[in-house]
Amino acid sequence: QSFLKFGVLVTMLKFLKYICQLILSPGNGWEDISHAGEDHKQLIKTRLFPIFGVAAISVFIQMFYDFDLEFVLVLQQAIVIFVQFFLTYFIATLVFAITMPSFVDGEPNEKKYTTVIIYSLAIIALITIFQNCVPVELSLVPYLKIYVAIVLWKSVRYLAIKEQNVKNFVIMAALSIILPPMIINAIFNFIIQ
Repeated sequence: QSFLKFGVLVTMLKFLKYICQLILSPGNGWEDISHAGEDHKQLIKTRLFPIFGVAAISVFIQMFYDFDLEFVLVLQQAIVIFVQFFLTYFIATLVFAITMPSFVDGEPNEKKYTTVIIYSLAIIALITIFQNCVPVELSLVPYLKIYVAIVLWKSVRYLAIKEQNVKNFVIMAALSIILPPMIINAIFNFIIQ
C-alpha cells in the first residue's frame, strides 16, 4: 500500500515537472510531453482533478490571514472554484472537438488536444492556488492566466495545426480555456451574494 502511495506521488511530481517546463519553456515542454505519451484519461483522473481539488481547498488558507472570512463563505468559494474548473474542462473539450477538424489536416488527435486542455487548466489551477496562498493582493497575479495563451500558442506544433490557422486556433483555445473559469466564477459569485 505504501508502494502505491509512492507511485502516485512520483506520477504527480512528473506531472508538475511538465507543468514547470511548460511555464519556463513551452516549446520544449510540449516536446517532452509528446515523447512521454501519457494516457490522457489517466491524466484527468489521477492528476487534473486532484489539482482542481487542491485549488478549491487552497481557499481555506485565506482564513489564516483574513480573520473576517466566514467558514460558510469560504466553503462556497471552494465549491465554486472546483465547479468552475470542472465545467471548463468539459466546455473546452467540447469546443476543441467541434473546432479542431478545421485547424488540422486530416483527423484531429483527441489524445493530444485533450492533453493540451489538461495542462493548460492545470497551469490556471496552480495560479489560483498561488493567488489563494499569498496574503497580499497582488494586482498582477490574475493576469498570469494570460500566459496560458503563450503555452497554447507553443502547442501548435504538438497538435499539428496548419500554419494559416495558428492565430485562429490560439484565439479559440484561449477563449475556451481561459475565459470560462472567469465567467463561471462571476456567475456563481453573483448568485451567492
